[in-house]
This record gives sequence, structure tokens and C-alpha cells, in this order.
Amino acid sequence: MSSKVTLTVLILFVLCASSTDAASIGRTGLSLRCQCIKTTSKFIHPMHMNNIEIIPSGPHCENTEIIASLKNKDRVCLNPTAPWLKKVLSKMMKKSK
Repeated sequence: MSSKVTLTVLILFVLCASSTDAASIGRTGLSLRCQCIKTTSKFIHPMHMNNIEIIPSGPHCENTEIIASLKNKDRVCLNPTAPWLKKVLSKMMKKSK
């Protein structure tokens, strides 16, 4: 009898876990958790970057996240307090005005 209960609980757990994974926002590009587990302060020349994505802090993550998409298709999480990054972002903002 207890093996049936254990099996039922296990099946319910698997169903719950799989439905949680499937409950994503889809292709909107939004996520309900932090994207960056680890950041780097290492200088990356802007010439090697295709795009810089800035994700402000919010209910999904308490950290402001900056993700660089590189020309070699890698994505790198950058430390928002890195002095070189602040300069690059400042120059980018001036160019966009």
C-alpha cells in the first residue's frame, strides 16, 4: 500500500515540475529569474560585440544585468560596476543622442 502512495506522490511531483518548466513566457525574451549567475570585469573590446542588453533590476532579479552578445555568438554577463563598461556605455549613449 505504501509503495502506491509513494509512486502517486512521485508522479504528482514530476507532473508539477514539468508543468512549472512549461510555464514560461515563451519567445518574449522575458525571464522570471536572473540571467547572470557570474559576471566578468575583464575588458572586451566593443569591436567584438554585436549587442549589449541591459536588464534593469526588478521582481525577477535584484541585480541590474548587462549581457554582451559577441560576434563569435557567445553571450557574456558583464559586471555593471566595471569602469571600462561604464565608459563604453557612456560613449554609446552619447552616440545614440
